[in-house]
Amino acid sequence: MAFQIPRQKPDATPANALEQTSRAGWLLSLAGYVPFAALALSLFILADDHPWYSLAQQALATYGAVILSFLGGTRWGLALQTRNEDVAPRVLVLSIVPSLVGWFSLLAPVPYVFAIQALAFAGQGAWDAFTGPDQGFPQWFSKLRLWLTLIVTGALVVAFFATVQQSPLG
Repeated sequence: MAFQIPRQKPDATPANALEQTSRAGWLLSLAGYVPFAALALSLFILADDHPWYSLAQQALATYGAVILSFLGGTRWGLALQTRNEDVAPRVLVLSIVPSLVGWFSLLAPVPYVFAIQALAFAGQGAWDAFTGPDQGFPQWFSKLRLWLTLIVTGALVVAFFATVQQSPLG
């Protein structure tokens, strides 16, 4: 059986496709927030000697680093599509920063890993939220990135304060 491209439904319009993409983007992004919320809440609720406490710390730090890399990848993809040869190289270079910061954050002790990631998410979120449709992202994406930045950064701040008593420096 040969690969077939699905045909568009007769009622499918560009506006409907955009709405479906927007809805899917929001739903998938909110689903991606669930690990941030659940793990930050776990760190807030669990005693620091609970067997799952260390696992929650590791899982949240690692997930944060992975998602930072993903966000950098969205910028990489956008830069590859641009026809402005002055902008593309700069955006390509800047798009690797979230991955590097995410990796570096994993080398930092708890709670600082969460502070570094919160700052990185805030910076990336500001860049994404203030990039308009004229620069390649659809209009709904800016609003999505603003809201996600607020709630993800909030979860990481909760994780920071939930683990600050464990700091080797404090």
